[in-house]
This record gives sequence, C-alpha cells and structure tokens, in this order.
Amino acid sequence: MERYVPPRDIVLAFFADEEAGSLFGSRWLVQNHPELFKNCSEAISEVGGFSATLPNGKRFYLIENAEKGFHWMRLISEGTAGHGSMINLENAITALSQSVAKIGTYNWPVRQTQTVNFFLGKVAEACEMKYDPEHPENIVAQLGSMAKMIGATTRNTANPTMLASGYKANVIPQTATATIDGRFLPGHEEEFMSTIHSLLNEGVRIETIATDAALEFPFEGKLVDAMCAAIISEDPEGIPVPYCMSGGTDNKALAMLGITGFGFAPLKLPPDLDFMALFHGINERVPVSSIKFGVRVLDKFLQNC
Repeated sequence: MERYVPPRDIVLAFFADEEAGSLFGSRWLVQNHPELFKNCSEAISEVGGFSATLPNGKRFYLIENAEKGFHWMRLISEGTAGHGSMINLENAITALSQSVAKIGTYNWPVRQTQTVNFFLGKVAEACEMKYDPEHPENIVAQLGSMAKMIGATTRNTANPTMLASGYKANVIPQTATATIDGRFLPGHEEEFMSTIHSLLNEGVRIETIATDAALEFPFEGKLVDAMCAAIISEDPEGIPVPYCMSGGTDNKALAMLGITGFGFAPLKLPPDLDFMALFHGINERVPVSSIKFGVRVLDKFLQNC
C-alpha cells in the first residue's frame, strides 16, 4: 500500500450495458443521476493506450480521443402476403433484401477528420512514406492486423447484421425486417443518413434501435501530457498518438455532461498478436505481461494527472 492521496477526487465508475448502446448503463446514470459526476471534467475509458508495432519495428501507442457515432437501425418492409406458388410483385422479402444488399455492398467514400489525418500522417512519417489523405490505403496497410479497424475510421460504414421474416416455406410473409449497424465519422452524420435513405427500395422504412453521437476531442492539455508521459516512462521507445475508434464507449454518455473523454487502458502487445481479431471473438484475451504493463502505466498516470 502506497497510501497515495490524489490532489483531487478520482471517480471510479462501473457501467453496465455498453454493448447494447448504454441505454440502461452510463446514459441512464447521466440522465437520472448527474450529481454522481459533479465537478468531473475529464474521463478515461476503454480501447486506448494499446500498442501497434509497424513493419520497421517502431511502436505506436494509440490513445483514443475520437470515436465514430452509431445508428443501429431496423429496416422494415411491408408487402402483400400470399401463397408461395403465385406471382407476387409486392414481396416484402424481395424489397428488403435488395435494400440490404445495396447497403452492404455500398462503397463509402473516404472522409477526412482531424484525428485520423494526424494519426496516419504520423504513421507515414515513421515509415518514411508519402501520405495522401484522399487515398490512405497504403498507410493504413502498415498497421497490419489493426488495419481493418483503422481503415473503418477513414469513412462511414454500414453493415447488415440480422434478418427476420416468414414462418413457412410456401407462404410469402407480409413483413420482413433487417438490422443494420451504422457508424459515422465526427461531422458526417447527416451525410450518412442521407446515403442510407438513398439506398432503400420503395416501401422500406427505418426504425431506430439506438443512436449516439460521434466524438472528437483535442489531443492536448495536462491529462494528455500525463497519459503520454506514463507510457514513455514504461516504454521509452514508445510513440503515443491520438486515434479515432471505429466503435464507441461510455464516453459518449459522459460527453452529455461536458466531460472530455479518452480511451486509455494501456497494453504493450506482442507485435504478432492480432488484437482486433480478438474483439468479440472466441477466447478473447491479452497476455498477462500486457496487463502488468498497463497497471504500471495507469499507476503512474493517476499519480501525475
């Protein structure tokens, strides 16, 4: 026991429900018990501070200061029910499936944000490569197994995740539904929704399941300096950089109270570990040595933030 007394209060908050949109977790607490966060100005959360090793051996530590917004939506198509042996030009499944296919195969254009541009510029600099913000693919590729997640932060995305309709092989159902996981970059929500609407067949409507804003905070100030210093104290060769997360965290809810949030749960990962593939995967895990590194970094951060 070090018996360290911080110069200001530190609130340790555990939230439920983040994977389901935080409706009954952080969002509920923020809306119903904001007094719990009185005088809180900054927060650190998950999915940040982990390492990514470039092909030349340089090791970046990605601190999340931005994250995409999300719009989980249900597409609903209503047609004319009937016998499966007859001609039916108002088939709800047909209209829905065409819309789902258009959304799932849509090639979203590259959109530039401050955080992503800065991050990829740093990767290019470290790799001694030229960075073209309009065509970031060659720089994203330098991130190896993390390229899939970082690539998703160069554009909006929408992925079909669930389908439901019908109850019998020879009956055309009246209604068909599909679930879409939509993610949009900071400043691009309106464009995202406009594009989704343009891809829907006539008669297919949208019902919102859950939605929340995109975030982007400046990568500066005493808190950021403390995070960077804590990482470098444990890994002098490490390079802390800001990055945008393709998913979301409870920082979205805290932002409603004016709290600036960062992703900072430090991990020094083996260069060959496919970290992103472990997210929601079978046997989700990280090495014990990575956790011990993170504990040391967090201890130094909390004593100097």
